[in-house]
Amino acid sequence: MQNFCPGRTISGLAFEKALRRKFNLTDDGYYNWLKKLKLSKKMEMFWWRLGNASIPTNLYLKNRKLLDIDSCARGCNTVENYEHIIVQCKYMVEIINQLVNWGIPIPIFNSLDHCLKELKKISAKNLGIVQIYCTIAYFSWKNRNEIKHGKTAFPSYLVASNALSVAITKTSPFLSNWSTNILRESQASWFPPPKEWMKINIDASLTSSGLAGIGGVFRDCNGRFILAFRKKMMHWDIAQLEMGAVLSVKDYVKSWMRDYKGVILESDNMNVINYIQKSLKQNKGTVIFKLVSDSLFVNDFNKVVFVHAYRDCNKAANLCATMALDDSFYFDSFSFDDIPPLMAKLIKEEYHPIHDCN
Repeated sequence: MQNFCPGRTISGLAFEKALRRKFNLTDDGYYNWLKKLKLSKKMEMFWWRLGNASIPTNLYLKNRKLLDIDSCARGCNTVENYEHIIVQCKYMVEIINQLVNWGIPIPIFNSLDHCLKELKKISAKNLGIVQIYCTIAYFSWKNRNEIKHGKTAFPSYLVASNALSVAITKTSPFLSNWSTNILRESQASWFPPPKEWMKINIDASLTSSGLAGIGGVFRDCNGRFILAFRKKMMHWDIAQLEMGAVLSVKDYVKSWMRDYKGVILESDNMNVINYIQKSLKQNKGTVIFKLVSDSLFVNDFNKVVFVHAYRDCNKAANLCATMALDDSFYFDSFSFDDIPPLMAKLIKEEYHPIHDCN
């Protein structure tokens, strides 16, 4: 046997045969399916190596007498096999949960067999979701290698951001309806948007006397400040005031912002976000209701996503709206030093340094 497969141990060949028998990768047309995904060459090679049982997990290396331990390199305290790195690793699950918080319905599987079978089924209806999953697995593996070689790992939000960025390039337009299907919301804290996207947080404040204020903050994929506004008003209905805050964004959109791949707008008013989402057609992301279509900024960008965010994720916009009860203002990055200290401190706390895991 070793004469036909030079450089391969008998135990290694037996392990590869067992994997092929378990998952039937060749019989099920695995490689033809992989080609149809149109992944980048590096990612396709990673999944091709998975099909050939040649990814050097710790179990793989231990079976070949190259390593003494077979546990996960990222400290999961379980055996690091193919099933673990593709499906079960807690850091892989963290990345998936980050995308779910952004509204991307990435599934979580209970086994490698289940994963491969379901990905094939999903690819027939939504190739973009499968591309993202395959990209996540590749970036997660790269992140694991960084740790194993003593380097600092990228945070889960950054890996998720890079995976999403790769999946929505012009050569892979499989997420064209993503912006009309966002149903999830951020929960714990403010997160930056995907790579080369912009996030806009808006809020409104209303007193019993009718004195009101709206405000918003524009930030990029690293949390860097772009602009902030607040506007003093008189009003009587908080829902209409929140909608007015959303509609006011159009007044602050600059022509150069259209270079962003997309925009996420977050508000902590669930009713307003639900209204806007239901106003979007499923085919082109255009708006049905005249009020919204005449005033919204959806046509200014390639993709616009409306997401409900909890108050803890919307602190900067809430502060803008509260301060608007005293006076209106507008600040951009050139006048950042003039921003009130409390707001500047909050924006700096939520700033994320630049990284790239590609």
